[in-house]
Amino acid sequence: MTDTLTINNLPTLTWNWLKINSTPFSTDALFSGDGEPRMSALPRGVEYDRSSNADAYRDLETGCGKALGEHFFKDAKASRITVKKGVHAAEPVFIDFDLGDKSATSAFHIIKAEKNASVTVIMRYESERASSGTQILRTICDAEEGAFIRLIKVQLLGRGFIQADDIGIVCAEGGRVELTHVILGGKETYTGAAGVLPSFGSSFKADTAYFCRGEQKLDMNYVARLSGKKTDCQMTARGTLQDKAVKTYRGSIDFIKGAAGAAGNEYEEVLLLSPDVVNKSIPLILCGEEDIAGEHGSTIGKLGEDTLFYMQSRGIAKREAEMLMARAKVARIADGIPDEGTVEKINAYLDEVFSHE
Repeated sequence: MTDTLTINNLPTLTWNWLKINSTPFSTDALFSGDGEPRMSALPRGVEYDRSSNADAYRDLETGCGKALGEHFFKDAKASRITVKKGVHAAEPVFIDFDLGDKSATSAFHIIKAEKNASVTVIMRYESERASSGTQILRTICDAEEGAFIRLIKVQLLGRGFIQADDIGIVCAEGGRVELTHVILGGKETYTGAAGVLPSFGSSFKADTAYFCRGEQKLDMNYVARLSGKKTDCQMTARGTLQDKAVKTYRGSIDFIKGAAGAAGNEYEEVLLLSPDVVNKSIPLILCGEEDIAGEHGSTIGKLGEDTLFYMQSRGIAKREAEMLMARAKVARIADGIPDEGTVEKINAYLDEVFSHE
């Protein structure tokens, strides 16, 4: 039986003919749990519960939307990482998924940082390059007063994989969540993050990097709901499309009445390396409050003639120049990951991809 869901919904509708208000997601896979991810040793002050009640987050907004959560995670238990009050985790927590060919798995994680605590969680998704399968993910970040969560996701799946990666974020007063997402693998990737900022001085930052090639499809939906005073949101997406790749990016910042002094900025940068790619982008700013500062911008197009001439004058061929720029867009975000092993995995994946170009 094939289930078809409507996911990655825009907060407010635009013209239907643009086909960007949402996206359909369907799968006939038979799911078999979470594929037993490997976890690193936990730093002092960090606790892990393999089967935790998730009822408190059932109604929390997520990027992919309610339909995905209700279909795959209704009444499901979650794996919960809790950072105790005042603890600053000395080392990142690693959660590694090594997925087998034709696997169909799901995983639900909650990351909770108690008052004035901080933690970095790195989730890595890998498989053999020629493998295929389906993975459905739900990740919740809950930053209490003065807490900080840095969530890093690195997707290096095989070329036949379909992944839906749904993220929900909520921050109390002064709480901060930073999301870094690197997407390089898979056949189809659907991802979204919703940051809910109801409290004074809370913030949400998202940095996304991708390289889509062949007939890869990437569909993204990032939403920030700013209702608290002096809240802040920064969203950036950088990537490259080549061959017949298809990418949709939705970036929405919603300034809700009461968010006096709030600020938000979203920026997208896309390098187009083929006339056959399909790029859809919709930056959206909604204003229900007057005393705010909201900005959005984008740079979309092929490699500039000036840049190309500069590189060719130094012996760099056009194709090599394009690959250098594509790699630079990923590196700009990946190099900020505070773990050399993870950065090396990304670089090794790119080395393999570019060796076939």
